[in-house]
Amino acid sequence: MDAHFPQEISAMWATPVYRQSPIHSLPNELLSYIFLLDSHPPPEPHDSVDSIGQEVPLFNSNSVKTPLKYSAVCRHWRNVAQGTAALWTNICITLGSIDDTGPRQQKHLDLSHIISYLSLSRKYPLNILLDARDPDWDFAEPEITELSNSSEYVPPFSVDDLRLIFSLLLPHLPRWRSLDVLTDTWAPMYTVLCILDRPLTKGAPLLESLTLMRCNDYISHSPTFEPRSLKSPELFSSLERLQPHHGRIFPLLRNLTLRGVHVAWSSLALCNPPLTSLELSSHSYDVLPTQSQFRNLLESCPKLRSLIIRSSGLATDHKDRSRKVDTHDLKRIANTKSVELPLLEYIRIGYRSALEGCYILQNIHAPNIRQLLLEDSTHPGDIDVVEADQILQLIAGLETSINPPQSALFPSAREITLKGVEARTDTFRNLFSSMPLVESLEVVMMPKPIDVLRAMLPSTVVPFPGSTKHVHKTSLSTCTATSLEGPCLSCLPCPRLQKLRIRALNLSQADLRFIGEDFLSGRSRTGAAKLNCVDVHLIDDTDTTPADLEGICIFRDSLDDEDPEEHTSCY
Repeated sequence: MDAHFPQEISAMWATPVYRQSPIHSLPNELLSYIFLLDSHPPPEPHDSVDSIGQEVPLFNSNSVKTPLKYSAVCRHWRNVAQGTAALWTNICITLGSIDDTGPRQQKHLDLSHIISYLSLSRKYPLNILLDARDPDWDFAEPEITELSNSSEYVPPFSVDDLRLIFSLLLPHLPRWRSLDVLTDTWAPMYTVLCILDRPLTKGAPLLESLTLMRCNDYISHSPTFEPRSLKSPELFSSLERLQPHHGRIFPLLRNLTLRGVHVAWSSLALCNPPLTSLELSSHSYDVLPTQSQFRNLLESCPKLRSLIIRSSGLATDHKDRSRKVDTHDLKRIANTKSVELPLLEYIRIGYRSALEGCYILQNIHAPNIRQLLLEDSTHPGDIDVVEADQILQLIAGLETSINPPQSALFPSAREITLKGVEARTDTFRNLFSSMPLVESLEVVMMPKPIDVLRAMLPSTVVPFPGSTKHVHKTSLSTCTATSLEGPCLSCLPCPRLQKLRIRALNLSQADLRFIGEDFLSGRSRTGAAKLNCVDVHLIDDTDTTPADLEGICIFRDSLDDEDPEEHTSCY
């Protein structure tokens, strides 16, 4: 919270108040409820591909100031606000909590707002956000010699600062509802984990969400965890002394996000948390859970609805992670018994090798998946390309080296997102053919996005954009039906597809014409469902005006845009 905010309140107190305003006739209970709706709005429904997989933040550093603003309007509002305990349950600690306006610009941690909020919230459950990220961070970490060099960078929150913060928060651990800790470097996160480890063994009866994020995905590509000196002890290591019959110490924990933060995996499974959402991301190879630890963790969470595994998963005994999966690997994978996750609806897999992707998928049996996101999570600077054909064949249930043959992994999928996936056109065709109910496809930063679309056409001749070369496919003359129930749909991948979104670098005019003419017309002639939304996001720095194509909405984006909303031109 901004240390200068009391000055804003003083200025607001100086503003005249019209005592006869109609709002003063509202009952205190109704005014209190209005305050709550503004500061604690209910989550809105989402329709994005990641809607199931991503938790909506409960608050941010701006919304947490809302109760203070109400208190500054007039004495009546102040009394109502301070008498509404649920209004003060969001506690936010950021760089704004550090006051550097004192003599010689010495930094001082102002925690007066924490003390006030803890008191005013009385016995209500607390949502806590500690955002220790620094926008001026230069990617140096003093504990990692290779990254520091001559850098004199010092994290904004010292060890003493963090200890002081949690000395105020830990007495209220029984009423924590959510805890989010975000850092750039590992040392502050390590300090927090050491502070939390023992108190958590006593349990957190109201804790519903725990998010721990080291916001540096690049460091996870190191073969070994860095900094090595701070690798252990891990969070939950104190739980190893608990007996299995000890009971749940997190009886309400639904969401767990561990990004760049490893824990004592066996102890975590022993907690038996009733998770519905789990994210494991950005873990170096030497801190990954073993296969048995990974399986035990999943088995302890039978109610999972969302699972995200990116640059993480389970440890294997192969040092050469860039090679393809061989027959010996496939036999071992085939002998792996999958963990049943019947309620899982959303899964996101980010693989660093074909072997890693196959091992993760084979350990999971989730036939009711509705949303699938598959992405290449290798380091952007890697020269070697991960060929994902075996991963896609495994999903499609067509990996010939596995005996007995398996069925498709996700036959009920409705939405697919592919990010940077490298595979042959016929492999994409097999993947799409194994998911006949797909209605939405998103293709993001793919090496050959047009090949992905070509895999969805049943035509005899599929032209390569900008050339006279053709590829022969299933005969279009055999597809004569005119409805979704027609026989032609047996040779058309994803016959129910209605929404297509492409985000790609430097698509040519020929590529755009292929999308608008060959792709759309080729599918419509088979009797497939009409695509009612085709979005193409062009990521380049050219001023070329896209061709006028009916039925396509074209966007001009920058490389940094995650969900572009501007630079739109519809045709």
